[in-house]
Amino acid sequence: MKTASCSILIILLSFGFSLYSQVKVSGRITDNKGLSLPGANVSIKGTYDGASADTAGRFSFLASDTGKQILQVSYIGYRTYEQQIDLSRSLDSVLIQMDEQAGEIRSVMITAGAFETGETKKPIVLKPMDIATTPSAVGDIYGALTTLPGTQVVGNEGGLYVRGGEGYETKTFIDGLMVANPYMSKMPDLPTRSRFSPILFTGTAFSTGGYSAEYGQALSSAINLNTTGMADQNQGAFSLMTVGMNGSYTHKWERTSFSGTLQYLNMQPYYSLSKQRMDWKKAPEQTGGTMLFRQKFGKYGMLKVFGSTDNSNSSLYYNMTGSDDDVTLIKLENHNVYINAVYNDLLSEKWRIKTGIAYGYDQNKTGFSLNLLNDQTRSFHHRTTLTYEVPKKFNLKLGEEVGGNYFNRSYFASDSGRTYGSGIRLMDYALYAEPEIRVKEKIVLRTGLRAEYLSLSNEWQLVPRISVAWHTGDYSQVSLACGMFRQHTENQVLVMSPSLKSEKAAHLILNYMYEVNDRIFRAEIYQKWYNNLVRYESETNPDPGTYNNDGFGYARGIDLFWRDSKTIRNLDYWVSWSWIDTKRNYKTYTQSRMPSFVSPQTLSIVGKYFIRKYNTYTGLTFMHANPKTYYNPYIPNSAADRTKSYNDLSLNITCIRPLLGTYCAFLININNIAGFNNVYGFNYSAAENGVGYEKSPIKPQSKRFFVAGFYLIIK
Repeated sequence: MKTASCSILIILLSFGFSLYSQVKVSGRITDNKGLSLPGANVSIKGTYDGASADTAGRFSFLASDTGKQILQVSYIGYRTYEQQIDLSRSLDSVLIQMDEQAGEIRSVMITAGAFETGETKKPIVLKPMDIATTPSAVGDIYGALTTLPGTQVVGNEGGLYVRGGEGYETKTFIDGLMVANPYMSKMPDLPTRSRFSPILFTGTAFSTGGYSAEYGQALSSAINLNTTGMADQNQGAFSLMTVGMNGSYTHKWERTSFSGTLQYLNMQPYYSLSKQRMDWKKAPEQTGGTMLFRQKFGKYGMLKVFGSTDNSNSSLYYNMTGSDDDVTLIKLENHNVYINAVYNDLLSEKWRIKTGIAYGYDQNKTGFSLNLLNDQTRSFHHRTTLTYEVPKKFNLKLGEEVGGNYFNRSYFASDSGRTYGSGIRLMDYALYAEPEIRVKEKIVLRTGLRAEYLSLSNEWQLVPRISVAWHTGDYSQVSLACGMFRQHTENQVLVMSPSLKSEKAAHLILNYMYEVNDRIFRAEIYQKWYNNLVRYESETNPDPGTYNNDGFGYARGIDLFWRDSKTIRNLDYWVSWSWIDTKRNYKTYTQSRMPSFVSPQTLSIVGKYFIRKYNTYTGLTFMHANPKTYYNPYIPNSAADRTKSYNDLSLNITCIRPLLGTYCAFLININNIAGFNNVYGFNYSAAENGVGYEKSPIKPQSKRFFVAGFYLIIK
């Protein structure tokens, strides 16, 4: 299902809409030339009260504390601003002028394999608004991350494929708690999308490898999405797009806030206007909603509760090879629920606690003509982390976590009239410790150790990791990371052979970063070794003896990244380039070869220009990927055929205008405006037709994808 998120519009209008209160703080933020600084963060120091500046640099928020306080303002590329204010009364028209800074890396930090997005961490590679406004992503979190180095374009699957790893090897966490099913369900040969809108998150920590011991059960990559904090005002919103509609409301009390969103998506109107390659009997339709609850406790404590649910259904006539005799009616129905609760607080001046629990439920019903496959997944994850910190000297994390995964699969066979079923119950337990030591502000060393136990395979394992960073100059640093990583194999394989052991990988990463005046350059080289990968004769073979852990592989490569938002006024752009050499012998492979989802070289160029006079954002994304090797499983020694190169040029235009005392926005997003004829791979027939096996190309649903929308803020 290819749907567009309303978040593209929402995030552009999320900067500082205010209401009157007893203690109101409002004003404007500019640079030393008088130019506004949209998106600058302003807050009362030591509290959760604050806001972000709008496109004109204006801000407004309600302060719960009174008396003399410190007003703190931060913005990327500018020195942090602090001013004492008196909150015995409301403050209007506070003028703040920020000074640019050289942009050097003043505090050394480990960056090997790590991409941070947000307004409070440095170095910043992508800002929160970038996730929603990258044209090629159409509001999808994983689509935006695909423009970063180390990732692959896999247009017939979706998800995130990182440095030779499959999509399932990338794990998603929300506020540190794992999400078992972060992607929408999908039809064959069509991409999937994230279940979550980027507007829900203030920052994204994306690691391409070598990540903290805090994250386990992730073989290649980890993504941690940080949900938003306290709302700063009461506000409603409504959006109407070519693919559906969305309504939301936020209410703020003195120490509590609640936000709720309802969404309805239906692709039928769009498909009736734009011809699709697939023959849909029922176009994808989805209903869903999210909720965000925040409650302050004491001066520093906060409880966050996040929940989402969605229901979708669709059906199409699937023709794998193009033959009239090879058509199957596939029906898809999905129900998903995810909820987590996280509590943060200070235990003392140096100790902080973070604890939480998450629950997920996913039911996927897939009908093949008269046959029905029913998969149900119930998952939960609990984590508690204690952090001890001596600023600029020492940091220690101690934690424990428990995870549960209950998977049941049933299959109704129409020819026999029987239903076959099986299930697994997987529990995993972990303890971790991770000290970080700073040496004279030039060197930081972080060592980590995880102790894990998996009940299903009765595995005990120790997983060591180590990282070091060296501050080589005012603007540069070098980082090195290495470690061991483990992950139990996919549910649909474990249910056939529960005794399979964990798959394993070792990462080695060397990173160089240079940052000055809103310009960032990163270069990384890496090597990965895989072992214990799962092999089988057929993924659905019910004989456990046909599965084993004899698979292996490697991946090595170079990733380059450059971002510049300074040289040309109002222009922000980044360039990513990756080269990878990788081979695997796993699954049904009969020899080591490059997987069909890997392009040896990829290039992404993203440019965004803000037309201040008309309050309009424009963006272009160009993506290129070298030909992929496709593989005919019926001729094992033929692995030399290649697809065409992949190319995409996408456009995004968003205009924000005042309307009846509030704001509205208009959006146009077009993917592949040049009409490139992309091919992702080939499908083969199950039997020969006298001259060989029939094959048909796997292509996008249509050459172009178009989204238009309107969004209105309701105070």
